[in-house]
Amino acid sequence: MSKIWAFMIIISIVVAFFTGCFQNIITNIMESGKNAIENIISLIAMTCFWSGIFNIFENTSAIKKFASVFRKFIYKLFNKEELSEKAIEYMSMNISTNVIGVGNASTVNGIKAMEELQKENKIKNVPNDNITTFVLLNTASIQLIPTSMIAMRALYGSNNPSQIIIPVWIATVFALIVGIVSIKILNKKI
Repeated sequence: MSKIWAFMIIISIVVAFFTGCFQNIITNIMESGKNAIENIISLIAMTCFWSGIFNIFENTSAIKKFASVFRKFIYKLFNKEELSEKAIEYMSMNISTNVIGVGNASTVNGIKAMEELQKENKIKNVPNDNITTFVLLNTASIQLIPTSMIAMRALYGSNNPSQIIIPVWIATVFALIVGIVSIKILNKKI
């Protein structure tokens, strides 16, 4: 993939040089870099806020309530014998942050959940069924309120930034169903 990108960049530079549009490339590179930094700064506040909220939940009894909400769901999808209580708590936090659409804030809990799942993994270099299922859940999570995307749409001046909620629900539910069915079939065959 890196060879394809490198080829496309080199071809673009050569074409721009011969067509006299080289200055446009420099201007676009600088403008894109500026936009990327502005986007990052705009999203940092939201990520910090939600990370803080879930850090508070983690240090109170609220984490136990989140875990109990998702416990039945987790037990149906995962191998119960290979799950520690800590893994369930971190997975619950990760799932709940993904569900409310704050994927950036769920990264820390996702990493902690993976560490806990890896402790129970019998073959250390090969992911077990619980790890692959958790990666799927983390990737194809249902998002009730896609806050990051709504914030990006508002940042770029959308008239109705929350207009994407229903399409996001449809896409994430479909992706999750197809993903769970696929992972269950693949985990049984491998």
